Amino acid sequence: MNTYSRYNTVIDTVFFSTSLFSNVFKARFYLLIILFTFLTSNLYSQKVTATINRNTIRLGEHFDLTLRLEPTSNSPLLIDTWFDAPDSFTNFQVASRGAIDTQTIAATNSYSQVITLTSFDSGTHYLPTFTVVVGGKQLKTQSCPVTVLPIDVSGKTDYNEIKDILEPEPDMGNMLWMVVVISIIAGVSVLGVLCYKQNKKKVTIPITKNYSIEPVLKQLDALQSAYKLNNYQQFYTDLIALCKGFADNCLEIKTVSKTTSEYIFIMKEKIKDKQLLAQYIHLLHLAEKVKFAKATPTDSECKQSIADAKAFITQLHSLHNKPATNAV
Repeated sequence: MNTYSRYNTVIDTVFFSTSLFSNVFKARFYLLIILFTFLTSNLYSQKVTATINRNTIRLGEHFDLTLRLEPTSNSPLLIDTWFDAPDSFTNFQVASRGAIDTQTIAATNSYSQVITLTSFDSGTHYLPTFTVVVGGKQLKTQSCPVTVLPIDVSGKTDYNEIKDILEPEPDMGNMLWMVVVISIIAGVSVLGVLCYKQNKKKVTIPITKNYSIEPVLKQLDALQSAYKLNNYQQFYTDLIALCKGFADNCLEIKTVSKTTSEYIFIMKEKIKDKQLLAQYIHLLHLAEKVKFAKATPTDSECKQSIADAKAFITQLHSLHNKPATNAV
């Protein structure tokens, strides 16, 4: 006797033994029972499966486990918790875990996930059941057997015996080319250094110890060739040497070992003409910038420096060679 026959017997016994219920009411009541039964059956009509692509593997080989959840009707799936698959379980380890894939057929979604597993324990093992919670109800998959075979090493050969490391024989042809290339590079480098030194050769102006004014002025004029060759440091070195030497001779002092600051302090004591002293100090500072700060002066600045040096020497010579006045 099926479900609907039992319902019919109960209803006939309880409700329809009297003539109070008409045939129309009886038909409507049956319709409500059928509709309620259909809705209740659809509420929990889901299908869960666990399938593997290989039943037999070797030690360490991978195989795929596919967990699938699909409805058996058009009712939507209300997933509370997805399949609980840990990273490792008895005799198996998870190698990789794919994303949950969604497939839509006739406006109804089904879900699946591929998990790659491996095993290092030989024998036949059973995958555990996996649980998914849908609409507050737990659904479990079936258990799948997997046979893990040991690795067959009967056909493997032994390792080759260890031999001594052979030293490679030198390739004389390549070595000859290397020697030629290195020789060419060395020759070009030496030639470049010689050319650079020739271009930067210092123009040395002989400085005479005769500090009469005419030879000193001529030596100042000769310094023009130095700055025209861009030898600015040598130009200002010789320029200041001429000025200091002439000043030491006129003032009868020795300032060869003095620093610039010490030298300026001595000049302030010896030279009372403030304008002449300021002009000479400016020339000393400019020379310091070129020699030590690597400043690059212009040609006009170099010409002006020669003019300032001549003015300093000429005025210093005039101040220390005035004729003595006779007392009355």
